[in-house]
Amino acid sequence: MAYSQSIAAYDEKQRQEIDHYIRLQNERLRFLLQEQRKQQLALLMKRIESNALPLLRQKDEEIARAAKRIAELEDFTKRLEMESQVWQRLAQENEAMVISLNNTIEQLREKASCCFENGAEDAESCCDMNREEAEETEVKNRVFVDDNVTEEERARKKMVCRGCNSRNSCILFLPCRHLCSCKACEAFLDSCPVCQTAKKASIEAIMV
Repeated sequence: MAYSQSIAAYDEKQRQEIDHYIRLQNERLRFLLQEQRKQQLALLMKRIESNALPLLRQKDEEIARAAKRIAELEDFTKRLEMESQVWQRLAQENEAMVISLNNTIEQLREKASCCFENGAEDAESCCDMNREEAEETEVKNRVFVDDNVTEEERARKKMVCRGCNSRNSCILFLPCRHLCSCKACEAFLDSCPVCQTAKKASIEAIMV
């Protein structure tokens, strides 16, 4: 009886030890599986990140390009609005100019019709005015010719020798630089006949 009890106790103890060992192994296996799963998840996340990073960078670049394009479109829209305002202002100015030109044309037409109605009287007055203008022009031409003759006479008188009053002057006195004597009279003159400056030298001017 005592032997059977001891065997039963031993079996119970062995069973408990086996159960404890099995529980330990199960916990260890569970821990290993969890660690392995964590490692696999980490590798999977790294692969996903490595594949996703280029896509994310590409998307960021696309977003930046889209934002830049939007800014350019907004700027272009503003320029179009400004140009539209300028063209509207020019159109208004041109319209006002056309109206003004039309009014001017109408006024000219009215004046032309009035002139056509009074054509005979105006033609006669115009002829009288033309005759008067022709006479004035002829008088002016005569005065101009007389002035030219007077200028020529003055120039010729200035070129006459101050010594003999007959021949043309061809000697330049120095240092006063007056051209006032002919070659024949210069030999008898010690001073300039114009300013009475003492003659230090003389030069013959060749008149063409």
